[in-house]
Amino acid sequence: MNKIKLGWTIVVLGMFFSCKEAVQQSEKVEIKPNIIMVMVDQMRFDRFGAMGDTIVKTPNIDALLQEGLLFKNTYCPSPVCAPSRASVKTGIFPPGNGMVTNWVPFKEKVAGTTGIDKYLLTERLKSQGYVTGLVGKLHFVPADNKFGFDFKALNDAPYSVYADDDKNSDYVKWLSETHFEHDEKDIVGIFDRDENYYPDSIYKFIMGSGWRTKEQHDIPWTAQESMNFIENSNPEEPFFLFTSFFGPHQPYLAPPPWDAMYDPDDMALGPRFYNDMENSPIFKMSPFGKLSKQLRASWDERKYKEVLAAYYGQITMIDHYLGKMFDQLKEKGIWENTWIVFLADHGDFNTAYGTFFKGEMYDVSAKIPLIIKPIAGYGRKGIRDELVNSLDVYGTLLDIAGDKDWVNLPEMESRSLLPIIQEENTAFEWENKVYSIIGEDPEKNLCMLRSGPLKIIRKAISNNKAIYELYDFDKDPLETHNVFGDTAYAEVQGKLMAELDAWWKKQADRYPRELDKSFQIR
Repeated sequence: MNKIKLGWTIVVLGMFFSCKEAVQQSEKVEIKPNIIMVMVDQMRFDRFGAMGDTIVKTPNIDALLQEGLLFKNTYCPSPVCAPSRASVKTGIFPPGNGMVTNWVPFKEKVAGTTGIDKYLLTERLKSQGYVTGLVGKLHFVPADNKFGFDFKALNDAPYSVYADDDKNSDYVKWLSETHFEHDEKDIVGIFDRDENYYPDSIYKFIMGSGWRTKEQHDIPWTAQESMNFIENSNPEEPFFLFTSFFGPHQPYLAPPPWDAMYDPDDMALGPRFYNDMENSPIFKMSPFGKLSKQLRASWDERKYKEVLAAYYGQITMIDHYLGKMFDQLKEKGIWENTWIVFLADHGDFNTAYGTFFKGEMYDVSAKIPLIIKPIAGYGRKGIRDELVNSLDVYGTLLDIAGDKDWVNLPEMESRSLLPIIQEENTAFEWENKVYSIIGEDPEKNLCMLRSGPLKIIRKAISNNKAIYELYDFDKDPLETHNVFGDTAYAEVQGKLMAELDAWWKKQADRYPRELDKSFQIR
Protein backbone atom coordinates (compact mmCIF):
# COMPACT_ATOMS: atom_id res chain seq x y z
CA MET A 1 0.00 0.00 0.00
CA ASN A 2 1.48 3.37 -1.04
CA LYS A 3 1.72 6.30 1.33
CA ILE A 4 -1.29 8.15 -0.18
CA LYS A 5 -3.61 5.12 0.17
CA LEU A 6 -2.34 4.49 3.70
CA GLY A 7 -3.02 8.11 4.64
CA TRP A 8 -6.59 7.96 3.33
CA THR A 9 -7.17 4.67 5.13
CA ILE A 10 -6.12 6.22 8.44
CA VAL A 11 -8.37 9.25 7.83
CA VAL A 12 -11.38 7.08 6.97
CA LEU A 13 -10.85 4.82 9.98
CA GLY A 14 -10.49 7.87 12.19
CA MET A 15 -13.75 9.30 10.88
CA PHE A 16 -15.47 5.93 11.40
CA PHE A 17 -14.43 5.59 15.03
CA SER A 18 -15.20 9.25 15.75
CA CYS A 19 -18.69 8.82 14.33
CA LYS A 20 -19.18 5.59 16.23
CA GLU A 21 -18.14 7.28 19.50
CA ALA A 22 -20.50 10.21 18.78
CA VAL A 23 -23.40 7.81 18.18
CA GLN A 24 -22.61 5.98 21.42
CA GLN A 25 -22.48 9.27 23.31
CA SER A 26 -25.83 10.35 21.85
CA GLU A 27 -27.38 7.03 22.83
CA LYS A 28 -26.34 7.42 26.46
CA VAL A 29 -29.23 8.20 28.77
CA GLU A 30 -28.56 11.16 31.04
CA ILE A 31 -28.41 9.97 34.65
CA LYS A 32 -30.81 11.84 36.90
CA PRO A 33 -29.36 13.50 39.99
CA ASN A 34 -29.06 11.59 43.24
CA ILE A 35 -31.16 12.76 46.20
CA ILE A 36 -30.23 12.45 49.86
CA MET A 37 -32.73 13.48 52.51
CA VAL A 38 -31.06 13.86 55.90
CA MET A 39 -33.61 14.03 58.71
CA VAL A 40 -32.77 14.66 62.34
CA ASP A 41 -35.24 14.09 65.15
CA GLN A 42 -36.43 16.82 67.50
CA MET A 43 -33.94 19.53 66.47
CA ARG A 44 -35.05 23.06 67.24
CA PHE A 45 -35.12 25.34 64.22
CA ASP A 46 -32.46 27.73 65.52
CA ARG A 47 -29.90 25.32 67.01
CA PHE A 48 -27.22 25.59 64.30
CA GLY A 49 -24.77 28.24 63.24
CA ALA A 50 -26.44 29.30 59.99
CA MET A 51 -29.51 30.33 62.02
CA GLY A 52 -27.43 32.57 64.23
CA ASP A 53 -26.53 30.29 67.14
CA THR A 54 -23.03 31.44 68.08
CA ILE A 55 -22.32 28.61 70.55
CA VAL A 56 -23.11 25.33 68.82
CA LYS A 57 -20.55 24.01 66.32
CA THR A 58 -22.18 22.80 63.10
CA PRO A 59 -19.64 23.48 60.32
CA ASN A 60 -20.89 20.78 57.95
CA ILE A 61 -24.55 21.71 58.20
CA ASP A 62 -23.68 25.38 57.83
CA ALA A 63 -21.52 24.65 54.77
CA LEU A 64 -24.61 23.45 52.88
CA LEU A 65 -25.79 27.05 52.86
CA GLN A 66 -22.77 28.05 50.74
CA GLU A 67 -24.17 25.94 47.89
CA GLY A 68 -27.89 26.07 48.58
CA LEU A 69 -30.82 27.70 50.33
CA LEU A 70 -31.81 27.95 53.97
CA PHE A 71 -35.58 28.25 54.37
CA LYS A 72 -35.60 29.99 57.73
CA ASN A 73 -39.39 29.95 58.14
CA THR A 74 -40.15 26.25 57.71
CA TYR A 75 -42.88 24.54 59.73
CA CYS A 76 -43.61 20.84 60.07
CA PRO A 77 -47.01 19.38 59.14
CA SER A 78 -47.39 17.99 62.68
CA PRO A 79 -45.07 18.50 65.69
CA VAL A 80 -44.75 14.81 66.53
CA CYS A 81 -42.60 12.06 64.97
CA ALA A 82 -44.62 9.65 62.85
CA PRO A 83 -47.38 12.05 61.67
CA SER A 84 -44.80 14.57 60.48
CA ARG A 85 -42.71 11.91 58.72
CA ALA A 86 -45.78 10.36 57.11
CA SER A 87 -46.80 13.73 55.71
CA VAL A 88 -43.36 14.39 54.22
CA LYS A 89 -43.49 10.97 52.56
CA THR A 90 -47.03 11.34 51.15
CA GLY A 91 -47.65 15.04 50.56
CA ILE A 92 -50.78 14.83 52.73
CA PHE A 93 -51.43 16.13 56.25
CA PRO A 94 -51.92 13.41 58.92
CA PRO A 95 -55.74 13.31 58.89
CA GLY A 96 -55.68 12.59 55.15
CA ASN A 97 -53.01 9.88 55.24
CA GLY A 98 -54.36 8.38 58.48
CA MET A 99 -51.21 8.59 60.62
CA VAL A 100 -52.55 11.05 63.21
CA THR A 101 -50.42 9.67 66.05
CA ASN A 102 -47.42 7.40 66.54
CA TRP A 103 -47.64 3.64 65.89
CA VAL A 104 -50.79 3.64 63.78
CA PRO A 105 -50.79 2.61 60.11
CA PHE A 106 -51.63 4.59 57.01
CA LYS A 107 -55.22 4.55 55.81
CA GLU A 108 -55.95 1.54 53.63
CA LYS A 109 -57.57 3.89 51.16
CA VAL A 110 -56.31 7.42 50.73
CA ALA A 111 -58.10 10.24 48.95
CA GLY A 112 -60.14 7.96 46.70
CA THR A 113 -57.26 5.70 45.66
CA THR A 114 -56.77 2.03 46.42
CA GLY A 115 -53.94 2.62 48.85
CA ILE A 116 -51.01 4.63 50.10
CA ASP A 117 -48.51 3.27 47.55
CA LYS A 118 -49.74 5.71 44.92
CA TYR A 119 -48.69 8.55 47.22
CA LEU A 120 -45.50 7.23 48.82
CA LEU A 121 -42.54 9.37 47.79
CA THR A 122 -40.36 6.28 47.48
CA GLU A 123 -42.75 4.43 45.17
CA ARG A 124 -43.06 7.46 42.92
CA LEU A 125 -39.29 7.92 42.85
CA LYS A 126 -38.87 4.25 41.94
CA SER A 127 -41.21 4.80 38.99
CA GLN A 128 -38.79 7.50 37.86
CA GLY A 129 -35.87 5.06 37.92
CA TYR A 130 -34.50 5.69 41.42
CA VAL A 131 -33.04 3.07 43.73
CA THR A 132 -34.32 3.85 47.23
CA GLY A 133 -32.60 3.35 50.58
CA LEU A 134 -33.43 4.00 54.23
CA VAL A 135 -30.99 4.13 57.12
CA GLY A 136 -32.20 4.98 60.61
CA LYS A 137 -35.59 6.08 61.83
CA LEU A 138 -38.70 5.66 59.67
CA HIS A 139 -41.37 5.21 62.37
CA PHE A 140 -44.02 3.60 60.14
CA VAL A 141 -45.96 0.44 60.99
CA PRO A 142 -45.95 -2.44 60.27
CA ALA A 143 -42.16 -2.31 60.51
CA ASP A 144 -41.66 -5.24 58.10
CA ASN A 145 -43.35 -3.33 55.27
CA LYS A 146 -40.83 -2.00 52.77
CA PHE A 147 -42.78 1.27 52.21
CA GLY A 148 -41.12 1.61 48.82
CA PHE A 149 -37.53 1.21 50.02
CA ASP A 150 -35.29 -1.20 48.12
CA PHE A 151 -32.90 -1.19 51.07
CA LYS A 152 -33.70 -0.73 54.77
CA ALA A 153 -31.41 -0.52 57.80
CA LEU A 154 -33.93 0.39 60.47
CA ASN A 155 -33.63 2.03 63.86
CA ASP A 156 -37.00 3.42 64.89
CA ALA A 157 -36.02 3.16 68.59
CA PRO A 158 -33.73 0.88 70.61
CA TYR A 159 -36.22 0.42 73.46
CA SER A 160 -39.39 -1.64 73.91
CA VAL A 161 -41.40 0.75 76.07
CA TYR A 162 -44.06 1.80 73.57
CA ALA A 163 -43.93 -0.77 70.76
CA ASP A 164 -41.77 -3.54 69.29
CA ASP A 165 -39.25 -1.08 67.87
CA ASP A 166 -36.31 -2.90 69.46
CA LYS A 167 -37.29 -6.21 67.86
CA ASN A 168 -37.36 -4.61 64.41
CA SER A 169 -34.20 -2.54 64.84
CA ASP A 170 -31.24 -3.42 62.63
CA TYR A 171 -29.15 -1.17 64.85
CA VAL A 172 -30.03 -3.14 68.00
CA LYS A 173 -29.22 -6.37 66.17
CA TRP A 174 -25.89 -4.95 64.99
CA LEU A 175 -25.06 -3.64 68.47
CA SER A 176 -25.81 -7.03 70.02
CA GLU A 177 -23.81 -9.01 67.48
CA THR A 178 -20.88 -6.62 67.09
CA HIS A 179 -20.24 -5.25 70.57
CA PHE A 180 -22.08 -7.54 72.97
CA GLU A 181 -21.98 -10.94 71.28
CA HIS A 182 -20.25 -12.55 74.29
CA ASP A 183 -21.68 -10.21 76.90
CA GLU A 184 -24.76 -11.06 78.93
CA LYS A 185 -25.67 -7.36 79.24
CA ASP A 186 -29.33 -6.72 78.49
CA ILE A 187 -28.86 -3.76 76.17
CA VAL A 188 -32.57 -3.28 75.43
CA GLY A 189 -33.15 -3.39 79.18
CA ILE A 190 -30.71 -0.50 79.62
CA PHE A 191 -32.43 1.53 76.91
CA ASP A 192 -35.77 0.73 78.58
CA ARG A 193 -34.44 1.82 81.97
CA ASP A 194 -33.42 5.22 80.62
CA GLU A 195 -36.76 5.70 78.85
CA ASN A 196 -38.71 4.64 81.94
CA TYR A 197 -37.20 7.42 84.05
CA TYR A 198 -40.18 9.45 82.84
CA PRO A 199 -42.06 10.88 84.70
CA ASP A 200 -40.28 10.25 88.02
CA SER A 201 -36.98 11.84 86.95
CA ILE A 202 -37.33 14.20 84.01
CA TYR A 203 -33.62 15.02 84.16
CA LYS A 204 -32.50 11.39 83.82
CA PHE A 205 -35.12 10.79 81.14
CA ILE A 206 -33.89 13.71 79.04
CA MET A 207 -30.18 13.08 79.55
CA GLY A 208 -30.00 9.29 79.63
CA SER A 209 -27.09 7.43 81.22
CA GLY A 210 -24.64 7.90 78.33
CA TRP A 211 -23.50 4.28 78.63
CA ARG A 212 -22.52 3.74 74.98
CA THR A 213 -19.09 4.45 73.54
CA LYS A 214 -18.61 6.37 70.31
CA GLU A 215 -18.22 3.08 68.43
CA GLN A 216 -21.47 1.71 69.88
CA HIS A 217 -23.66 4.75 69.29
CA ASP A 218 -26.42 4.86 66.68
CA ILE A 219 -25.20 8.14 65.12
CA PRO A 220 -21.99 6.69 63.58
CA TRP A 221 -23.91 3.50 62.74
CA THR A 222 -26.44 5.56 60.77
CA ALA A 223 -23.69 7.44 58.96
CA GLN A 224 -21.71 4.28 58.16
CA GLU A 225 -24.71 2.34 56.85
CA SER A 226 -25.57 5.34 54.69
CA MET A 227 -22.02 5.44 53.36
CA ASN A 228 -22.20 1.71 52.61
CA PHE A 229 -25.35 2.30 50.58
CA ILE A 230 -23.66 5.11 48.66
CA GLU A 231 -20.51 3.04 48.09
CA ASN A 232 -22.52 0.12 46.71
CA SER A 233 -24.72 2.26 44.47
CA ASN A 234 -24.67 1.73 40.73
CA PRO A 235 -23.25 4.83 38.99
CA GLU A 236 -25.63 4.14 36.10
CA GLU A 237 -28.71 4.47 38.35
CA PRO A 238 -29.79 7.49 40.41
CA PHE A 239 -30.49 6.84 44.08
CA PHE A 240 -32.67 8.32 46.80
CA LEU A 241 -31.25 7.86 50.29
CA PHE A 242 -33.18 8.71 53.44
CA THR A 243 -30.58 9.09 56.20
CA SER A 244 -32.57 9.51 59.40
CA PHE A 245 -30.71 10.13 62.65
CA PHE A 246 -32.46 9.23 65.92
CA GLY A 247 -30.90 12.30 67.61
CA PRO A 248 -30.85 14.90 68.96
CA HIS A 249 -34.01 13.32 70.40
CA GLN A 250 -33.51 12.31 74.01
CA PRO A 251 -31.46 10.76 75.55
CA TYR A 252 -29.38 13.87 74.84
CA LEU A 253 -26.11 12.76 76.42
CA ALA A 254 -23.57 11.85 73.73
CA PRO A 255 -20.41 9.74 74.20
CA PRO A 256 -16.95 11.33 74.59
CA PRO A 257 -15.70 13.70 73.34
CA TRP A 258 -19.04 15.34 72.64
CA ASP A 259 -20.38 14.81 76.17
CA ALA A 260 -17.92 17.40 77.53
CA MET A 261 -17.60 19.62 74.47
CA TYR A 262 -19.87 22.35 75.86
CA ASP A 263 -19.52 23.89 79.32
CA PRO A 264 -22.92 24.39 80.95
CA ASP A 265 -21.67 27.76 82.27
CA ASP A 266 -21.34 28.94 78.66
CA MET A 267 -24.92 28.09 77.75
CA ALA A 268 -27.34 30.95 77.08
CA LEU A 269 -30.92 30.16 78.09
CA GLY A 270 -32.26 33.13 76.15
CA PRO A 271 -35.27 35.40 76.68
CA ARG A 272 -37.85 32.71 75.87
CA PHE A 273 -36.69 30.80 78.95
CA TYR A 274 -37.66 33.62 81.29
CA ASN A 275 -41.19 34.03 79.90
CA ASP A 276 -43.89 32.10 81.73
CA MET A 277 -46.62 32.51 79.05
CA GLU A 278 -49.13 33.63 81.69
CA ASN A 279 -51.29 35.27 79.01
CA SER A 280 -51.41 32.13 76.86
CA PRO A 281 -54.33 29.87 77.89
CA ILE A 282 -53.48 27.07 75.46
CA PHE A 283 -49.98 26.82 76.88
CA LYS A 284 -51.18 26.97 80.47
CA MET A 285 -53.63 24.10 79.98
CA SER A 286 -51.13 21.95 78.08
CA PRO A 287 -48.86 19.28 79.61
CA PHE A 288 -45.94 21.58 78.81
CA GLY A 289 -47.32 24.42 80.88
CA LYS A 290 -47.64 22.04 83.79
CA LEU A 291 -44.15 20.62 83.20
CA SER A 292 -42.74 24.13 83.12
CA LYS A 293 -44.16 24.88 86.55
CA GLN A 294 -42.86 21.58 87.89
CA LEU A 295 -39.34 22.10 86.57
CA ARG A 296 -39.09 25.75 87.56
CA ALA A 297 -40.03 24.74 91.10
CA SER A 298 -37.42 21.96 91.32
CA TRP A 299 -34.57 22.94 88.96
CA ASP A 300 -32.12 25.80 89.09
CA GLU A 301 -30.72 27.42 85.94
CA ARG A 302 -27.60 25.25 86.12
CA LYS A 303 -29.67 22.11 85.52
CA TYR A 304 -31.31 23.60 82.44
CA LYS A 305 -27.88 24.56 81.14
CA GLU A 306 -26.53 21.04 81.68
CA VAL A 307 -29.32 19.67 79.52
CA LEU A 308 -28.74 22.30 76.87
CA ALA A 309 -24.99 21.53 76.80
CA ALA A 310 -25.76 17.83 76.25
CA TYR A 311 -28.21 18.67 73.45
CA TYR A 312 -25.57 20.79 71.73
CA GLY A 313 -23.05 17.98 72.09
CA GLN A 314 -25.27 15.53 70.24
CA ILE A 315 -25.99 18.03 67.46
CA THR A 316 -22.26 18.53 66.93
CA MET A 317 -21.75 14.76 66.93
CA ILE A 318 -24.35 14.41 64.15
CA ASP A 319 -22.67 17.25 62.24
CA HIS A 320 -19.30 15.48 62.54
CA TYR A 321 -20.58 12.28 60.94
CA LEU A 322 -22.50 14.19 58.29
CA GLY A 323 -19.12 15.64 57.34
CA LYS A 324 -17.83 12.11 56.73
CA MET A 325 -20.79 11.40 54.45
CA PHE A 326 -20.25 14.63 52.54
CA ASP A 327 -16.54 13.87 52.14
CA GLN A 328 -17.39 10.48 50.68
CA LEU A 329 -19.71 12.04 48.10
CA LYS A 330 -16.95 14.43 47.06
CA GLU A 331 -14.31 11.68 46.90
CA LYS A 332 -16.59 9.56 44.71
CA GLY A 333 -17.17 12.52 42.41
CA ILE A 334 -20.96 12.57 42.90
CA TRP A 335 -21.32 15.53 45.27
CA GLU A 336 -22.02 17.92 42.41
CA ASN A 337 -24.77 15.69 40.98
CA THR A 338 -26.49 15.11 44.32
CA TRP A 339 -29.31 17.10 45.88
CA ILE A 340 -29.15 17.20 49.68
CA VAL A 341 -32.12 18.11 51.84
CA PHE A 342 -31.40 18.64 55.53
CA LEU A 343 -34.41 18.93 57.84
CA ALA A 344 -35.96 17.82 61.12
CA ASP A 345 -39.26 16.08 61.73
CA HIS A 346 -40.20 18.65 64.42
CA GLY A 347 -38.60 20.86 67.03
CA ASP A 348 -38.14 20.87 70.80
CA PHE A 349 -38.96 23.52 73.43
CA ASN A 350 -35.35 22.99 74.56
CA THR A 351 -35.64 25.25 77.65
CA ALA A 352 -38.03 27.77 76.04
CA TYR A 353 -40.72 28.81 78.52
CA GLY A 354 -38.97 26.60 81.07
CA THR A 355 -39.86 23.29 79.44
CA PHE A 356 -38.82 20.60 76.94
CA PHE A 357 -40.11 18.22 74.23
CA LYS A 358 -42.58 18.85 71.40
CA GLY A 359 -46.29 18.70 70.62
CA GLU A 360 -47.42 22.35 70.58
CA MET A 361 -47.77 24.98 67.86
CA TYR A 362 -45.19 27.45 69.13
CA ASP A 363 -42.19 27.93 66.85
CA VAL A 364 -39.78 26.07 69.13
CA SER A 365 -41.91 22.95 68.64
CA ALA A 366 -43.48 23.34 65.18
CA LYS A 367 -40.74 25.17 63.28
CA ILE A 368 -37.79 23.22 61.87
CA PRO A 369 -34.46 23.63 60.07
CA LEU A 370 -34.56 23.17 56.29
CA ILE A 371 -31.57 23.56 53.97
CA ILE A 372 -31.63 22.39 50.35
CA LYS A 373 -28.37 22.01 48.40
CA PRO A 374 -29.06 21.49 44.69
CA ILE A 375 -26.77 20.02 42.07
CA ALA A 376 -23.81 22.16 41.01
CA GLY A 377 -24.64 25.34 39.18
CA TYR A 378 -28.37 25.14 39.82
CA GLY A 379 -30.55 27.71 41.51
CA ARG A 380 -30.24 30.44 44.09
CA LYS A 381 -28.00 30.50 47.14
CA GLY A 382 -28.64 32.14 50.50
CA ILE A 383 -31.50 32.57 52.94
CA ARG A 384 -35.21 32.67 52.07
CA ASP A 385 -37.97 34.26 54.13
CA GLU A 386 -41.00 32.50 52.61
CA LEU A 387 -43.32 30.54 54.90
CA VAL A 388 -42.97 26.90 53.83
CA ASN A 389 -43.83 23.47 55.18
CA SER A 390 -41.66 20.35 55.15
CA LEU A 391 -44.69 18.81 53.44
CA ASP A 392 -43.52 20.85 50.43
CA VAL A 393 -40.32 18.80 50.24
CA TYR A 394 -42.47 16.00 48.79
CA GLY A 395 -43.45 17.89 45.66
CA THR A 396 -39.99 19.43 45.36
CA LEU A 397 -38.23 16.07 45.19
CA LEU A 398 -40.74 14.65 42.71
CA ASP A 399 -40.26 17.68 40.49
CA ILE A 400 -36.50 17.11 40.67
CA ALA A 401 -36.99 13.45 39.73
CA GLY A 402 -39.13 14.32 36.71
CA ASP A 403 -42.51 13.15 38.06
CA LYS A 404 -45.09 15.27 36.24
CA ASP A 405 -48.20 13.66 37.70
CA TRP A 406 -47.90 14.10 41.47
CA VAL A 407 -49.75 17.43 41.37
CA ASN A 408 -52.82 15.63 39.97
CA LEU A 409 -53.14 13.18 42.88
CA PRO A 410 -56.55 13.62 44.59
CA GLU A 411 -56.46 16.05 47.54
CA MET A 412 -52.71 16.59 47.24
CA GLU A 413 -51.57 19.13 49.86
CA SER A 414 -47.87 19.53 49.03
CA ARG A 415 -46.46 22.40 47.06
CA SER A 416 -43.09 22.46 45.28
CA LEU A 417 -40.23 24.68 46.39
CA LEU A 418 -38.50 24.32 43.04
CA PRO A 419 -39.83 27.63 41.66
CA ILE A 420 -38.29 29.40 44.67
CA ILE A 421 -35.00 27.55 44.19
CA GLN A 422 -34.82 28.19 40.45
CA GLU A 423 -32.80 31.31 39.78
CA GLU A 424 -34.46 32.16 36.50
CA ASN A 425 -38.02 32.10 37.86
CA THR A 426 -38.43 35.73 38.91
CA ALA A 427 -42.17 36.09 38.26
CA PHE A 428 -43.21 33.29 40.61
CA GLU A 429 -45.48 34.29 43.50
CA TRP A 430 -45.60 32.16 46.66
CA GLU A 431 -48.72 31.99 48.85
CA ASN A 432 -47.12 33.04 52.10
CA LYS A 433 -49.04 30.92 54.57
CA VAL A 434 -48.60 27.56 56.25
CA TYR A 435 -50.60 25.15 58.44
CA SER A 436 -49.83 22.47 61.02
CA ILE A 437 -52.00 20.02 62.97
CA ILE A 438 -51.61 17.53 65.83
CA GLY A 439 -53.97 15.17 67.66
CA GLU A 440 -55.79 11.90 67.09
CA ASP A 441 -59.21 13.37 67.97
CA PRO A 442 -60.44 16.36 65.91
CA GLU A 443 -62.51 17.57 68.87
CA LYS A 444 -59.41 17.82 71.06
CA ASN A 445 -56.67 18.61 68.55
CA LEU A 446 -54.44 21.60 67.92
CA CYS A 447 -53.85 23.36 64.64
CA MET A 448 -52.31 26.60 63.52
CA LEU A 449 -52.14 29.01 60.61
CA ARG A 450 -49.16 31.26 60.04
CA SER A 451 -50.03 33.95 57.50
CA GLY A 452 -47.38 36.59 56.90
CA PRO A 453 -46.25 37.91 60.30
CA LEU A 454 -49.29 36.58 62.16
CA LYS A 455 -49.87 33.15 63.68
CA ILE A 456 -53.19 31.95 65.05
CA ILE A 457 -53.40 28.77 67.13
CA ARG A 458 -56.62 26.81 67.62
CA LYS A 459 -57.26 24.37 70.48
CA ALA A 460 -60.40 22.29 69.94
CA ILE A 461 -62.49 21.75 73.09
CA SER A 462 -65.37 19.65 71.62
CA ASN A 463 -68.61 20.37 69.76
CA ASN A 464 -66.84 22.53 67.17
CA LYS A 465 -65.80 24.99 69.88
CA ALA A 466 -62.27 26.17 70.41
CA ILE A 467 -59.98 28.60 72.15
CA TYR A 468 -57.34 30.64 70.32
CA GLU A 469 -54.05 32.46 70.67
CA LEU A 470 -52.66 35.06 68.26
CA TYR A 471 -49.05 36.21 67.83
CA ASP A 472 -47.59 39.08 65.81
CA PHE A 473 -44.01 38.20 64.81
CA ASP A 474 -43.29 41.72 63.58
CA LYS A 475 -43.68 43.00 67.14
CA ASP A 476 -43.04 39.77 69.08
CA PRO A 477 -40.51 37.57 67.21
CA LEU A 478 -39.99 35.35 70.27
CA GLU A 479 -43.70 34.49 70.43
CA THR A 480 -44.26 35.44 74.08
CA HIS A 481 -47.19 37.89 73.96
CA ASN A 482 -50.64 36.58 73.00
CA VAL A 483 -52.66 39.39 71.38
CA PHE A 484 -55.86 37.43 70.81
CA GLY A 485 -58.72 39.68 71.91
CA ASP A 486 -56.69 42.86 71.47
CA THR A 487 -58.98 45.39 69.74
CA ALA A 488 -56.12 46.51 67.50
CA TYR A 489 -56.24 43.07 65.83
CA ALA A 490 -60.02 42.63 65.76
CA GLU A 491 -60.48 42.71 61.97
CA VAL A 492 -57.54 40.51 61.01
CA GLN A 493 -58.25 38.19 63.96
CA GLY A 494 -61.74 37.48 62.62
CA LYS A 495 -60.39 36.68 59.15
CA LEU A 496 -57.71 34.36 60.49
CA MET A 497 -60.19 32.58 62.78
CA ALA A 498 -62.56 31.94 59.87
CA GLU A 499 -59.73 30.69 57.68
CA LEU A 500 -58.30 28.37 60.31
CA ASP A 501 -61.74 27.10 61.36
CA ALA A 502 -62.50 26.19 57.74
CA TRP A 503 -59.17 24.39 57.40
CA TRP A 504 -59.75 22.56 60.70
CA LYS A 505 -63.20 21.44 59.47
CA LYS A 506 -61.72 20.14 56.23
CA GLN A 507 -59.09 18.17 58.14
CA ALA A 508 -61.62 16.93 60.73
CA ASP A 509 -63.69 15.39 57.93
CA ARG A 510 -60.63 13.46 56.70
CA TYR A 511 -59.74 11.79 60.01
CA PRO A 512 -59.75 7.98 60.03
CA ARG A 513 -63.01 6.64 61.46
CA GLU A 514 -61.14 4.19 63.66
CA LEU A 515 -57.50 3.94 64.68
CA ASP A 516 -55.67 0.62 64.62
CA LYS A 517 -53.57 0.75 67.80
CA SER A 518 -52.59 -2.90 67.74
CA PHE A 519 -48.96 -1.92 67.10
CA GLN A 520 -48.72 -0.14 70.43
CA ILE A 521 -47.86 -1.81 73.73
CA ARG A 522 -50.67 -1.25 76.21
